[in-house]
Amino acid sequence: MGIQGDREGWKRYDTRDSPFLELKNPFTTGELVKTILMFPLLIVRTLLIVLALLVLAIMSFIAGLGWPLEEPMPAWRRNIVTASANCAGFVLMMLGFRLRVRGWENFAKAKELGVIGVFNHTAWVDAVALMYLFAPSGVSKESNAHLPLVGTCIRSFQNIYVSRSSIELAKRREGVPSVAEKIARRARDRRFPMLVMAPEGTCGDGRCILRFRTGAFVPGVPVLPICFRYNKRRINPAWTIINEGWHYVRMMSQISNALEVTVLPPYVPSEEERASPALYAQNVQELFCKTLGIPAIDQSQEEFSALVKLGVKVTWDGRRVIGPPGIVVDAGFVDLTPAMRKHE
Repeated sequence: MGIQGDREGWKRYDTRDSPFLELKNPFTTGELVKTILMFPLLIVRTLLIVLALLVLAIMSFIAGLGWPLEEPMPAWRRNIVTASANCAGFVLMMLGFRLRVRGWENFAKAKELGVIGVFNHTAWVDAVALMYLFAPSGVSKESNAHLPLVGTCIRSFQNIYVSRSSIELAKRREGVPSVAEKIARRARDRRFPMLVMAPEGTCGDGRCILRFRTGAFVPGVPVLPICFRYNKRRINPAWTIINEGWHYVRMMSQISNALEVTVLPPYVPSEEERASPALYAQNVQELFCKTLGIPAIDQSQEEFSALVKLGVKVTWDGRRVIGPPGIVVDAGFVDLTPAMRKHE
């Protein structure tokens, strides 16, 4: 599926088979009728979601009030955080998601080991499900901490925030911990909640596993594979290159949305894997592919960002790939090289 992440492949990137451009679930007449009928209920459910997020934000604010979030929370504060996660469960219900979890007993084993949770990243719904099931910490873009309402909701979950400026600062100044060092320290400190990461680094369409980055595997600690499988028969909930508002309306207009979560046994790395994070990442990626029955492809954030920079997107009805004049040529192929970041 797709192309290899090399310069020759970038020159003829096939948009028709891209994990970042959803063309397999077009908008139909039947869906139009359903959207019209469901729209009044959509408004009510959206208001209830906002109410649930307000409650979550208040509880999160109280849990973290006056406490340095770089330090482990005392039990009473952490109990508030855990209780607030039920608001995320209510949000899932209002989004119409029926949640089925397999392998829940493996989470209990993971807590004894001290692990990093790793999951295949498909949609923003992933974060809501993870919050509800595990009340974990995450590794997130620094900008997410400043989002209205959402930033307050996730404050007490003690995320590690990452930005390009913080990465550059760590490179320039001696003594400033890198992201990898922060992850390693947090993973080894069991006083904090489980840290979860998406090794793919961005969302794909859920029909493949994107290239795994090594950040979650550098510390050499066991990982807990958490596999997400969405029902994509009517609409794919995947957060690909889309109009977010229209995608939300389509998703909320479904009678139901299904999400199956499979929690695999903790994966304890061998000495060889501890010495080679790339090998560790590759072996865990293969485990995801085997569990979900989907292939791995050599694409990641670089290709996604290049498509966005070039203005390549899918029409509102999900039937065609479009872009500025001269960008998408030769029956769906596009040259990504002008927008690709330089690789060392």
